[in-house]
Amino acid sequence: MKKIRIGVWLYDNYSMEETGGGYNYYSKLINKINEHKFKDAEIIFLSNKNHPENRKFHGVHEIQWKAYKHNKITKLINVLAGILHIKSRQKVILNRIKKNEQLLKNELNTVADVIYYILPGCIFPNFPYIYTLWDIGHLSSYAFPELCMNRNFEERNSHHDIYPHKALMIFAESNEGKNDIAKYLRINDDRIKVVPIFPSDVVNDIITPAQPKEIDKELFFIHYSAQYWAHKNHFNLLVAFKQILVAYPDIKLVLTGSDKGNKDYVKEIILELGLVKQVIDLGFVSTEELKWLYLKSQGLVMPSFLGPTNMPLLEAAELGCPVSCSNMSGNIEQLGEYGYYFDPKDPADISNKVCTMIRDKQNNIKKKYQGKFNIEFTLKAIDEAFTELRNIRFCWGVKDEIY
Repeated sequence: MKKIRIGVWLYDNYSMEETGGGYNYYSKLINKINEHKFKDAEIIFLSNKNHPENRKFHGVHEIQWKAYKHNKITKLINVLAGILHIKSRQKVILNRIKKNEQLLKNELNTVADVIYYILPGCIFPNFPYIYTLWDIGHLSSYAFPELCMNRNFEERNSHHDIYPHKALMIFAESNEGKNDIAKYLRINDDRIKVVPIFPSDVVNDIITPAQPKEIDKELFFIHYSAQYWAHKNHFNLLVAFKQILVAYPDIKLVLTGSDKGNKDYVKEIILELGLVKQVIDLGFVSTEELKWLYLKSQGLVMPSFLGPTNMPLLEAAELGCPVSCSNMSGNIEQLGEYGYYFDPKDPADISNKVCTMIRDKQNNIKKKYQGKFNIEFTLKAIDEAFTELRNIRFCWGVKDEIY
């Protein structure tokens, strides 16, 4: 049987500093897909821009026709037509958009059977696609500003009400993630495939650790690698750290990550708790500096409220760094017995579990990490999904007018 043609979407202007773990996931996976030989799938990379980075991928097709946000544009045109009384012009514009989308579909049909969006989102929903869904935190977590305020909830909800439901397949990053999708979005779980998240390239031997210049080599510290979002829960960690200092007066807390609007507030809490000299904020750090932190830290502490999974937990475990984190089911699925789990709403519990982690490290008590959250299992899961998808997608041809 012929192979299914998978058009893997290439993204432009996707930076590590802005997206953190998302960038690490995308950059590592896209390169591994480029190198991997799939059993029943032929890979074609799709790009809507002539970008120098595209040259390193084999089989890149640069798309000529532009995909419009059809629903939003149609609504805007209808509103303007009503205000300006230009109904005849409105019809011409909408017909042009429809024609352009048909041209795009025809072009895609010449090179691909299905589009695989590695990152959450969908560029062209009127063509068969695989949708990646990392979390539905606006439904499964608390109403943090970045999830639910300032129209974030409405935009997230409208997005998830359409694109996952129209996907031929959905890739979730864990069994817990699959369960969340089936529960909150009411989607047939046969369409949801577990494609495990994996640690970034920071765990690779080719990455040489580099000591951040702001840190003394002999520093005794724990660290938290997270962008400054409200859901990252710096507040309860800082309250807990005040208690940790009672047991370990010389310990420091090292924070890394870009500001997403909550950093000034975190600074206020640090000042209010009298922790200015005990907390070191490094901001955005390089991969080499991050690796040094994992190797030298007494442990990674991750009190995030949002899951189902978190990449830094895997990075720490692979590098032998102890981990104390929120007791969410996804975190436990990732780490098993390796982690020290706490209630992220309870500073006393955070403090107790972190102190236990530090004490075990000082006493040379090491836990062994055994997990399937790595790039080899990810590629295996994708390969199996492509084989199954072939037998679904080939139920209709490219010339059919029914879609």
